[in-house]
Amino acid sequence: MAMATKEDFADLKNIMMGINTKVTNFSSRLDSVEKNLTELISDVKSEIGQVKSDLSITNSEVKLLRENHNELERGVGHLESQFNCLETEKLEALKIDIDKKLASLKECQVLLEKHDRKYNILIYGIEQKQNEIIWEVIDNLFVKDLGIEKFKADSFPIANAHRIPAKAPVVGTKRPDAIIVRFMHYADKQCIMAQAYKVANKKIRIVDDLPVIMKEARNDLTKIAYNIRTKEKLQTRIRARGVHLVLETRLNARDVWNVRKDISCV
Repeated sequence: MAMATKEDFADLKNIMMGINTKVTNFSSRLDSVEKNLTELISDVKSEIGQVKSDLSITNSEVKLLRENHNELERGVGHLESQFNCLETEKLEALKIDIDKKLASLKECQVLLEKHDRKYNILIYGIEQKQNEIIWEVIDNLFVKDLGIEKFKADSFPIANAHRIPAKAPVVGTKRPDAIIVRFMHYADKQCIMAQAYKVANKKIRIVDDLPVIMKEARNDLTKIAYNIRTKEKLQTRIRARGVHLVLETRLNARDVWNVRKDISCV
C-alpha cells in the first residue's frame, strides 16, 4: 500500500474545509428559515388571537343588540297595551257621555211634548152615539156629571174637542172612543180635573193628556192600581212628576200617600 503524500493530506483538508463551509452555510440558512417560520407562526397566532378577540367582541355586541331588541319589543308591546287601554277608556267615556246626552235630549223632548199637552184632558167611558155633537156631550158631562154650574161651564173657552178612534178594539165589544179636549186656559182645565173623581163610579175616567210613552206607563200603573184596590183595599192615585209616573197608595183619607211604584219614561 502506497503512503499518502502531503499533497493528498492537503487536498483532503481542503475537501473537509469545503464541506465544513457548506455545512456552516446550510446551518445558517436553516436558522434563518427557522427564524422566519417562527416569526410567521407567531404572526399567524397573533392574527388568530385578534380574530378570536374581534369575534368575541362581535358576539357580545350581537348579544347586546338582541337584548336591546327584545327590550324594545317589550316596551313597544307595553306602550301598545297602554294605548289600547287609553283608547278603550276614551271610547267608554265617550259612549257614556253620548248616552247621557241622548237621555237628556229624550227627557227634554218628553217634557216639551208634555208641556204642549198640559192644556188637554182625555175622557174615557162616555157612551158614543151616531151623529152626536161633541160640544153637547162635553157640556152634559161638565154640568150633569161633574156638577159645574152651566154659566161657568159655558165660560170655558175650548180650543178643540173630538173623539180619538181606537187603534185596536177589544174582540166582541166596542168600547167608546176616548174624547180629547183642549182648553185655552190651564186654570179651566184644572177646574175640571178637580171634579173628575165624581164620575169614577160611572166608569168614566178623566185624566191628563200625556206623551205616548207616558200614557203607556200610566196604563201599566192603572192595572197595578186596580189589583191593589181590589186585593189590598187601599186607595190609589197616579201622578206625573217630570218624566216619571208614580203610583201612590194610602189606607184612607187620614193617611199619607206612599210611593208604591215609580216608572221613568226615558
